[in-house]
Amino acid sequence: MKKMSKAARSGLLNGSIIVVTLAAVLYVSATGGDIGDAWTAMRSANPLWILAAIGSWCVFMTFEAMGLHVFFRQQKVKIRFSLSLLVALIGSFYSAVTPAATGGQPMQVLALKKRRIPAGISSSGLAVKFFTFQTALLSLGALLWIFNPAVVRTCIDRAKWIVLAGFVINGLTVALVILMAINKNIVRGIINFLIRAGKILHLVKNAQSLTDRAEGAIGDFHASVDYLTHHPIRLFHLYLISCLQVLGLMSIAYCIYRALGMNQYTYWDVLTLQFLLFIAASFTPLPGASGAQEGGFYIFFQHVFPADKLVGALLLWRFFTYYFTMIIGVTAVICDSAWSIRHAAGDKAVPPVQEKEDEECR
Repeated sequence: MKKMSKAARSGLLNGSIIVVTLAAVLYVSATGGDIGDAWTAMRSANPLWILAAIGSWCVFMTFEAMGLHVFFRQQKVKIRFSLSLLVALIGSFYSAVTPAATGGQPMQVLALKKRRIPAGISSSGLAVKFFTFQTALLSLGALLWIFNPAVVRTCIDRAKWIVLAGFVINGLTVALVILMAINKNIVRGIINFLIRAGKILHLVKNAQSLTDRAEGAIGDFHASVDYLTHHPIRLFHLYLISCLQVLGLMSIAYCIYRALGMNQYTYWDVLTLQFLLFIAASFTPLPGASGAQEGGFYIFFQHVFPADKLVGALLLWRFFTYYFTMIIGVTAVICDSAWSIRHAAGDKAVPPVQEKEDEECR
């Protein structure tokens, strides 16, 4: 049998990604059973506040992309904002459909690697982005709790221990990222372990070559992180971008609250509860923290929404914070896979002018 060319294998792989991602969306939507009910609830909501919810999601995703874009610019990596946005959407989709959001960053590294951005630099950018997002989430959540304790006592006094556990677990993940950033041996040990395991399972053919490439990526990773530690103002800029990003995501709950015709609680009240809910539920090892998010919303907001509107509010909120991300994200995944197929097919025959046009499209 004739061996497949590299371009053909790449095309087959990316075609498979399209099929798998579409199947994932259909499976999650079918098993969740919420999209149709959310649409019914949306029909009775105030359309202006629904638009505000969409706008809040757009703020969240724009600043997600901006964080990556600014980091790469700081590292002197030339990248278009459109690519940063595409990578942000790809990461959001795979984080939504994989347990504990573990699939997002590897797929983002792959998307950037296809555009010839070294894995070490892209990995460091994603690690810094994760660090600044978690730091923004925890710091803003703590401030809201401190300055708005009344709504916490009224709505979630019995659930405060779950929130405290969320602070501890999310804080430990931040500490782990810091430890990996300052200690090369930890990163090297993890990668070497994975390479050895791959060799034992016959997934890795040339372990030494892979180890050498990994060592170069580790060097790029730590060089990028060291650069930021010597420029704390630039790191602070990334933190501020993450603050705006997380505020966009957390504001969706208030938009849903107003869309259903209520105004008893203030923006800061609803924002406080949303931050603490996200912190409490985000460490759940299920795709999209399913179950924990829905159950948490019911517990945290049962005093905010009337009983006859609580389920509708839950469905609308879940749609905009989870399903909407998947719907937009899968479009980005398909576009990326289609680009990869076209690029692989033209690798050996594309004239110089076309290569320049392809570069501009990136």
